[in-house]
Amino acid sequence: MLSDGMIGNKAILVALSSLTTGNLNSKIAKTAAPFQMKDVLPSTHEYIVPPLSEEEKKAEVSKRLMSFLKTRPGAEDFLKE
Repeated sequence: MLSDGMIGNKAILVALSSLTTGNLNSKIAKTAAPFQMKDVLPSTHEYIVPPLSEEEKKAEVSKRLMSFLKTRPGAEDFLKE
């Protein structure tokens, strides 16, 4: 419990990844892909951000598809959640 708390390892890893990605992203070209936590700390990424279950993955895909469909002007009239 202490290792996942605000004074534990998880908070240190989150702070370290935020500082590192912010520093690296400020130095790259605007057209380059930004660094993410999984690029900086790949061995601890799954510990900090657990992988999604199959149901969560399906819900995320559905949510992204609905967001894409809503970008069309007038789509709100035809789409119901």
